[in-house]
Amino acid sequence: MRKLRDLVDIRSGYTFRTAIDNFAEGDTEIIQAGDLGFHFNFAKRPSITFPGESKHLLRKGDVLVSARGFAKAALIQDENLKAVASSALFVLTPKNSTVSPEFITMFFNSEQGMKAVFELGSGGSVRSITKESLGQIIIPEIPPDKERLLGSAVQAIDDELAAIELKEIYLNNIREAIITKTLKEADK
Repeated sequence: MRKLRDLVDIRSGYTFRTAIDNFAEGDTEIIQAGDLGFHFNFAKRPSITFPGESKHLLRKGDVLVSARGFAKAALIQDENLKAVASSALFVLTPKNSTVSPEFITMFFNSEQGMKAVFELGSGGSVRSITKESLGQIIIPEIPPDKERLLGSAVQAIDDELAAIELKEIYLNNIREAIITKTLKEADK
């Protein structure tokens, strides 16, 4: 068994000094805890002119984990994405190429991962976890080739589920537009 802190560098997301709405529109997306989930790659997020240093920008292979509530996680897969994580998120960056970010993401989205975060969290109805506690989480150790295959397979399934969810949203929008238009024409 391995501790998370031995596999990844853990940092908190960027702390904005004022509300995100106060920043000028720009080309840097702000990823918040509510953005994590199946819809992650399709979510519309605010884009601002980022006031911070480039070291805060996310990179392909970074794993985002919610610092509060349920331990949802998302993997940054787009190397062209210009984004920064908010302070409600932790950013996990693999320490070397032998660490599979897909496997880490899969672990935190599993029942076992959610339970580990819940048990180390503190607080009332909305539990939160510290960076130090997060680093103590034990990550199951399986052979590296199986870890990569499993992580990649689960990520592919998650990506497909997200595409299905997006398609469902589009179809529901088309359905509603057809119904609305038809009913408006009938009222004439």
